[in-house]
Amino acid sequence: MKKLFVLAVLLCAPALYAAERYTCCSYEDTPRYGLNTNTTRVEFFGGVALPEEDWSENGQTLQIADTGFTAGVAFVRNVLPWLTLGLDGNYSGFAKGDNLTLSDGKEVNYRSGVGTGLLTGRVYLFPKSMTRLYGTGGIGAGYMYAREKSTDGNSKQTFDSTDVAWMLGAGLEFDIDETVIFGAEGRYNWVGLRSDMKDRFDKGHFAYWTVMLKLGVKF
Repeated sequence: MKKLFVLAVLLCAPALYAAERYTCCSYEDTPRYGLNTNTTRVEFFGGVALPEEDWSENGQTLQIADTGFTAGVAFVRNVLPWLTLGLDGNYSGFAKGDNLTLSDGKEVNYRSGVGTGLLTGRVYLFPKSMTRLYGTGGIGAGYMYAREKSTDGNSKQTFDSTDVAWMLGAGLEFDIDETVIFGAEGRYNWVGLRSDMKDRFDKGHFAYWTVMLKLGVKF
């Protein structure tokens, strides 16, 4: 009887070991997709920046910015699975606008750019899913400059301003694996104008759209 018991144990042991190993490894190897409390990410952005509107001066269209590029980096952390807070730094460089003839007859054009540093937040739909939608917003400081250059190259002048900036947007992202995410985000951006920038162009703000792809790493 003892021999039969020992034989049964020896025959069952490999099966029990295999079942335990399969169960353990299957659990450990299951990809951990989605977002959880304290999920931290670093994200890199790149895309296109589009000014909202042209201005006017002396009855002429004043185009200080044309379609350009945008790039940025963000650090975000989930305080809840569906809510993140973070920091965002972004720069948008615009192509030069059309030539403008000033009242003194001088013909000039402009190159401009905007840099922002924002405190941001996101609200997610389907935070536990591999694919997620979110709305985002942020507020902070923005710096804008416009370099005025005469077409004959004889004169150059730079106007700049630092003031409040904010943005609103929406995005879509998905998990490539447990740590890497890929996505797209669109934003409406607003930056106030002060000092010589406001005096030169007689405008209190500058607004533009950005459409970006992003690549991020989760920790």
